[in-house]
Amino acid sequence: MEFDTDGYFLVLFSFTCNLMWGCVTKSLGVLLPTLTDQFTTHTWVIGIIASVLTITSYLGGLLTMPLDERFSCRRLLIVTSAVESIGLLLFPLARSTIHVALAFAVLVGPNVGIIMVFNRVVLGRHFRERFTLACGIGHAGQAVALLAFAPMTQLFLDTYGWRGAALLLAGISMHQIASAAVVRVTKAQYEPLTDSSDNHQDDIDKEGCRSRGKKSILHLVKAVDLGILLEFKFWIVFMGRFGVSFTFNAWVLYYVPHLEAKGFPPQVAAALCSAAAVGYFLGSIMWAPLIDRGIMKCSTAIIISSLFLSLSFVVDPWVNDIASYAVATFICGLFTAALYTLQDVLTRDMFEMDRLVSAFVWGRVLLFAPGILAGFLPGWIYEARGSYDLAFIVIGLVPTLCLLPLIIGLLRKTTNGL
Repeated sequence: MEFDTDGYFLVLFSFTCNLMWGCVTKSLGVLLPTLTDQFTTHTWVIGIIASVLTITSYLGGLLTMPLDERFSCRRLLIVTSAVESIGLLLFPLARSTIHVALAFAVLVGPNVGIIMVFNRVVLGRHFRERFTLACGIGHAGQAVALLAFAPMTQLFLDTYGWRGAALLLAGISMHQIASAAVVRVTKAQYEPLTDSSDNHQDDIDKEGCRSRGKKSILHLVKAVDLGILLEFKFWIVFMGRFGVSFTFNAWVLYYVPHLEAKGFPPQVAAALCSAAAVGYFLGSIMWAPLIDRGIMKCSTAIIISSLFLSLSFVVDPWVNDIASYAVATFICGLFTAALYTLQDVLTRDMFEMDRLVSAFVWGRVLLFAPGILAGFLPGWIYEARGSYDLAFIVIGLVPTLCLLPLIIGLLRKTTNGL
């Protein structure tokens, strides 16, 4: 039985780490105006700090591969969770924006990246038949963060000031340490390939420093598994992740300004975001009963979800009332969460257990590209056209266009895992 005590604790940790990452990002959005005033700086400076946090969380995943070879997952989860909490504790003690940037870029971001990769890997190693459900429950933590932490942070800010609010959020993040401490990781059931040089230790000992340095470099290259970037199946998975990441990041940045440009009050625009959070919560687990029981293939669910996600954006120019926007926003959140979960499932299905770390790491590292593009492209279209209508149509077309590698893989019938 996969949902035994170990399985429940793994899912609990997955839910908690997604919840905490959502807590950090949403709280920064709420605190942004106050931080700008308190540090007497520009809004774009705080925005850059938030971007640095996100980028370092992507790049920090690269540290996962060498660490996975030397330390146990459980120990790494505990240590990285503790270091992340220390970084958040230093945030309210900061006296300048430089201090905030250093705390986020050195302590919080990289450790979040490591945690997010290991979170998916340990789930993939433990759950073989109920992986979709386990991943979906973990992703539901983001939905809870969307619903709860924005108003909670505002309450903390009004009551205790920004330093008190940040300190309370850091304290909440320490629950992640407790969740990591109770995790018991199942060892991967495979034997690592042995290199022929292992049988010639005496010859290695006689080699010079230059030869040893070369072998160390080769070992490092092998550890980071750059060869995965040349495999078509990696790009099948990554392009799907690119599509949903670009769409969701663009929605987060431009949804409220778009509604305000259409004449909706700010309070109504903010309230409509709750519909996306409810949809996100349900979408995380909507495909689990069908995929885990073998009734539907993961690739089929990805195609359906991508088309519906595109539809929720493409119809935007013809949506003008609150009820219609609530439905469209709910559909957006529903299928965004479904795609995030399905991409994790597809990665596990297409790659062997000994390459899960590499697949998840490189899939996360390259996500800086859709993040940057999502911030630039819709804004540029708005400046050029004076309206967000075309921008939202373009945003909606991206998930469907990113299905092209998946469709090619299905037509070729030579890619395992589809």
